[in-house]
Amino acid sequence: MPAGSARKYLFNRCMAGLVLLAVGVVTTHAQAQSSPRDLNELRWVTEEYAPYNFTQDGVVTGLAVDILVRMWERLGVDKTAADIQSLPWARGYRMALDQPDTCLFSTTVTDTRREQFQFIEPILDANVSVIAARSRNLKAGSVRDLEPHSIGVVREDIGDQLLQEDGFSGIYVRTDSARILMRMLHGQRFDGAAYNIRVADWTMLQEGIDPELYEPVLTLQEGHMGYACHRDIDPALIAQLQEALDSLIEDGTVDAIIQGYLQ
Repeated sequence: MPAGSARKYLFNRCMAGLVLLAVGVVTTHAQAQSSPRDLNELRWVTEEYAPYNFTQDGVVTGLAVDILVRMWERLGVDKTAADIQSLPWARGYRMALDQPDTCLFSTTVTDTRREQFQFIEPILDANVSVIAARSRNLKAGSVRDLEPHSIGVVREDIGDQLLQEDGFSGIYVRTDSARILMRMLHGQRFDGAAYNIRVADWTMLQEGIDPELYEPVLTLQEGHMGYACHRDIDPALIAQLQEALDSLIEDGTVDAIIQGYLQ
């Protein structure tokens, strides 16, 4: 074969190999991003949000975790609490939005979030309020009344989102966890904190802070929480999970789990 033809032949072979490699990479990526076909393929992500979900002795626990594990048991899902990953809320939230195999909890249900996720609900009621030290005597009838003040939030948490939706234009202080939020509130780093009241009280106790020193000054939302799953997950899988949760509510299992944590 002439030298020029040989070079052309080798070039064409090389290009063909690169095309096949690229197709393989794209195919593998598409498969990795495809929606799960089985409940065992779902990824579950949570945060430190006691008493709903928190890490103890290296394993995630909490009332929402216990309820989910009982749902798995009823459905024959081969998972345990050790399969749940605890991450900072903003990172987990982004994963549940972007990765079509991911569910996130405990997630306060709102109209905006219903457009973003599929929900398995309800887990438990949720009261999200702006909390401040009683000694500050902070009064607010609306979000507008808060604008002269600085308000702490957990990044992408429901308190953060509700303040943004209500047009709060005061000073935001964004943190990455409930523990940091409560420590900074106690240290007077800001005037109030927008957060779930029950979780705030629980976290304060864990941090050695007396919850009685604080009070809700403005309710942002009263609702409930659920398990938020990516929009592209097969609705049939969501329906199975919802049916399992409904049965646990009906037979009193959910109430028993809740009372075990909140008594």
